[in-house]
Amino acid sequence: MNLEKVKEVICDVTELFFRGASVIWSEQTGTKPKPPYITLKLGNINKSAHPIIDENNNRFYPSTTILEVNVYTKGKPVTAGKAVTGNYANTAASDLMDFFLFLQSDYITDYTNDRGVDIQLIPPVRDLSALENENSAYRYRAMAEATVSFALLADGPYGIGGMPYVPNSSGGGTEEMESEAMPLIDDARVNDTSLPEGGIENEKQST
Repeated sequence: MNLEKVKEVICDVTELFFRGASVIWSEQTGTKPKPPYITLKLGNINKSAHPIIDENNNRFYPSTTILEVNVYTKGKPVTAGKAVTGNYANTAASDLMDFFLFLQSDYITDYTNDRGVDIQLIPPVRDLSALENENSAYRYRAMAEATVSFALLADGPYGIGGMPYVPNSSGGGTEEMESEAMPLIDDARVNDTSLPEGGIENEKQST
């Protein structure tokens, strides 16, 4: 598992639920879509100092990060009888809470766990709706954070066996580092520690 794979799992389950909305990562270039849309953002990465080593001698570092999820929506149209009033009710917090209930379902929990990722809501779900400007309607927005747990793979003698591609986008790592095998220990030569004939007494006399 690497961080890019973690982001893929997060994006996949978000798009699976919000099929009628755009899902984007924060701090990307480009024009924001019209609501409804969802933004995702990962915080700092906390990695354990001590790896877990499996039966194949692969090293995994237990790690966590904080996921921030924002929902931007027009809300639910308000009707009076059969007529649409043109107003919209704020459903942002409710819609985001529905998403985290979806994440805690048996199916999605199995899906994420099978891929080595665990996502747990950090309450509360916050309603951050506000007027965009004095003459505009409300922009309905809700935000929540979740703890994301996973295990970083650090395989190979240089610890880059878990990288999705080498070199990475910032020029880190080389193909030679990735392809080099772990050094093997040659057949060990065990010193002869057997006692001479006669046991310990003869050993003392010989010295």
